[in-house]
Amino acid sequence: MWRPKLINPLLRTKEDKPQTSFKPVHALIYLIVLASLLRLTLAGSLGLGIDEAYTVSTSRIFDWSYFDHPPLAWWLTGAIAKLLGSETALVVRLPFIGLSAFASVLIYLLTARLFDAKSGFYAALLFTLAPALGVSDGTFVLPDGPLLVALLAGALCLLTLPESQPGSSGLFWLAGGICAGLALLAKYHGIFLLLGAGLFVITSARHRFWLASPWPYMGACLALLIFLPVLIWNAQHDWVSFQFQGGRALSSRFRPWMMLVAMGGQALFLTPWIWAPLMASTLKALRKGTEDSRSWFLLCLASGPILAFNILPLINGTPGLFHWSMPGYLLLLPLLGQALARRMEQAHRATQIWLRFTLALTPILLSAVIALALLPWPGLPWSKPDQSDDPLIETLEWSNLRNALKSADAPDRSTSFIAGERWHEAGRIDYALRNEWRVTCLCEDARAYSVQAPLKDFVGQKAILIIPQSRAENVNERFGASFTSLTLWKTLSVDHAGRPAFYLNLYIGEGFKKAALNG
Repeated sequence: MWRPKLINPLLRTKEDKPQTSFKPVHALIYLIVLASLLRLTLAGSLGLGIDEAYTVSTSRIFDWSYFDHPPLAWWLTGAIAKLLGSETALVVRLPFIGLSAFASVLIYLLTARLFDAKSGFYAALLFTLAPALGVSDGTFVLPDGPLLVALLAGALCLLTLPESQPGSSGLFWLAGGICAGLALLAKYHGIFLLLGAGLFVITSARHRFWLASPWPYMGACLALLIFLPVLIWNAQHDWVSFQFQGGRALSSRFRPWMMLVAMGGQALFLTPWIWAPLMASTLKALRKGTEDSRSWFLLCLASGPILAFNILPLINGTPGLFHWSMPGYLLLLPLLGQALARRMEQAHRATQIWLRFTLALTPILLSAVIALALLPWPGLPWSKPDQSDDPLIETLEWSNLRNALKSADAPDRSTSFIAGERWHEAGRIDYALRNEWRVTCLCEDARAYSVQAPLKDFVGQKAILIIPQSRAENVNERFGASFTSLTLWKTLSVDHAGRPAFYLNLYIGEGFKKAALNG
């Protein structure tokens, strides 16, 4: 029976006679092409999510860093939008889809150098099939996309470390430092690459000689130099980004069971059927300890994000965001890739069934999401009339706003501004209006809008306040004191495949006078 070249070696049983030899490089190429086509289809079918619309909108203003994260994702987004003259979902996601293809190559090379080429292919396959890594980070406008590439490149550069001997060149530390700097420009998680390399040196007796060498410190200084724009920007803005991220991690509540919630959420983000064997491979590597310098190297690099974001919930009583630890799991995938390669060589029946299930499920789930995006949502019988149950509600574009604000009775944009009530709604509004209006957030937590569009700049002007109708009941109580008058102007629908999903109320606020909310 004929099978595609990529699938044939993966599903072969002991009774099958090999029809073609399994060439990992060829299989990797097929994998990257197929995965990229799926990502492009998903990117072109699904509207921008909350964080994506916010990132696209705030990336229009170039800066050395940004409120939420370091600037690399913002730079990529702003650059592709200006280069292609478009901010459609497919266009702004293109750099991140390209980065995911590059990440597949890097994890293949990393695993192949540590173990062998077959293990490298299976590690790349696992990366592609893990939803949080190969789908979310591999498609959407998120800082994690460039972060994963920088971490994998850094691990590949530092790969000389496990086999290094006293007197050997330390140039690889400089290359690793450059990658760590780029990782820090993507997300503050980049610090874990430096900490992981340091942990390996400290815990491996054969490699402690590097502590007396200038090379590791030169690499760290190089990373700091690349990260310097972020430090300068934060110093100029009262360290607002560090305060924001630190505030998300710290809390005074002590609820130790939240550690289990965090671990469960992380397993769901990877899928339990990938997370469980990944943990089994990790425990096997832990039992070997420092005796196997290659697996210990991976464990040290991966330990930072996983330990930090599983211990923090134990202390602060909140599970955090489950994707925070994903970079650590990424660096454990070579261990599972090696185990999978060995079992597939042995035609292990349970492993073959597991792989078939995993290979089939990811495309099925992606196809279901694409179908949901293209077809109108019928609604559920038990849904409340004033609340939408649309599962893709956070990806719907508020495109009707743009036409409404071009109507003859719309306020003059030169003397007016647009305001949302929440930071992500301001981002959604800003994205829909394509930079034609000045947009800000009338809220305490305005994120980047507190820097790019502080409310003090709009005192005395007319505002168009945009609020979802489901939260419109007490609008005058919440915002009446901020204006001399506040009246309902229009109600618009936000549509899903031509059918209204929910409604927005647009209010005209005369004489804005309260500038204390976001500065």
